[in-house]
Parts: sequence; C-alpha cells; structure tokens
Amino acid sequence: MATTKLLTGEQYLIQTVDKRIALTTHRLIQRQHPLSWRSSKAVMLEDIAAWEVKPTGSQVYLGLSVLTALLVYFNESFFLLSGFFISLFFMTRSQKVHVLTAQGHSMVLPLDVEQKHMNSLIEMVKQAQQNRLKKLGIQKPVYNKAKAVAAVGSAEAGAMAAA
Repeated sequence: MATTKLLTGEQYLIQTVDKRIALTTHRLIQRQHPLSWRSSKAVMLEDIAAWEVKPTGSQVYLGLSVLTALLVYFNESFFLLSGFFISLFFMTRSQKVHVLTAQGHSMVLPLDVEQKHMNSLIEMVKQAQQNRLKKLGIQKPVYNKAKAVAAVGSAEAGAMAAA
C-alpha cells in the first residue's frame, strides 16, 4: 500500500493492523484500495464536528429485491425471491462510523468491529482532537446539518454552471 506523507511535526498515534485507518497527531487518515485513483482520504482533527454510527447494508440486495418485486406482475413466485433478497439486505447490515466535518463533508470508516471497540476508537480520536485544539487554541467546530446541505447544494450548482 502507498504510504501517506506526514505533515511537518506530525506523528502516528495508532493505526489498524491492515493499515487502512491511521490516527496521527494532526489527521485521521483512511487509506483506499491500492488500485483506486486516490490513495487516501484525510480529515484534519480540528475539522471533525460530529460522529454518526449508522447501520449500512449492501445496496445490491435492496436493488435485487425491488427488481424481483416488479417481476411479481409476471409470476407470483418472484414474491418469495424478493423476500429472500430483502432478508439478505437486513442480514448483511453492519455498523459504520461516519465522520462529519463542519463544512458538510463526511468520511465513512470501513470498520466491521464490535460496539465496544468502536467506542474506544471514537474516544481515542476525541482525545487526540482535544489535544490538537488545545495546541492550536481554537474551539471545536459545530456541525450544522442545514449549513452542510446548503454547502453541498451550492457546490453542485457551481459544478452545473461550470459544465
């Protein structure tokens, strides 16, 4: 895997065994698959405004369920197949940590861990964030969902105008 270049004065605090997530004194870094266009995503600790733990499932199963539900019009046996795919969707759901910034950006951490380990990771990042904010002498940013939606909407409008 490609290594991420550290900023001046930055040090690794902890990283996962597979080296996909790293916590440094300045950033939370997520390394992508080696064949992807971007090698890593990073969020500065002072930009982290909120955390959300959401259950997510495979969208393929949900799409197949809807598709087979539409095929019930032709044959009623597709109803059972639709139920099978919807049950697969709910069985494959797992908890994912969403890191939200004040600007409205989010980063989904690829974790399949137990709840107690997830909470310890979040607490570790919060402690590193407090140390970083104390060192910089700034306040923790506040996540405003309405502001984040407006920022994403204006970015999309700017991209449409540029096209």
